[in-house]
Amino acid sequence: MPRFGVRRAVAGALVAVVLLVVPMACSDNSTPAAGEPTADCAASSALKSSLDTLTKVEPLQDGLTALNTAVADVKTSLDAAAASASDALRPAVEGVKTAFSDLETVASGVTADNLRQKAPAISSALKQVGVAATSLGTALTESCPAR
Repeated sequence: MPRFGVRRAVAGALVAVVLLVVPMACSDNSTPAAGEPTADCAASSALKSSLDTLTKVEPLQDGLTALNTAVADVKTSLDAAAASASDALRPAVEGVKTAFSDLETVASGVTADNLRQKAPAISSALKQVGVAATSLGTALTESCPAR
């Protein structure tokens, strides 16, 4: 009979451990700790940074390589931000997407030979990207205060 008492005690201890551990394992850890950026805030911040770099490019002075590199960085960041954008950040990310698409249209087919002719239109499109970047920055400040 003493064996039965030991089994019961071990079973009771196991049940107690399970009851203590399972709720902790299943708790909602989706709320970030203070200062820890959420995925949407981190991706949107990276997008804002790449946009800032892009809007500082001066096509005639910096050349096509600088423009193409900055455009490629924004594309990568924009895809990540669009995929993870929260409801609060989505409108600003969509605004960037639209302005960036316009820039891509204007800059398509640009070469060293026609850069001088396309530069004014590219500069104008870059300004619109800058406006969209400013809106994204405002949305980040409001939605991601830990930024």
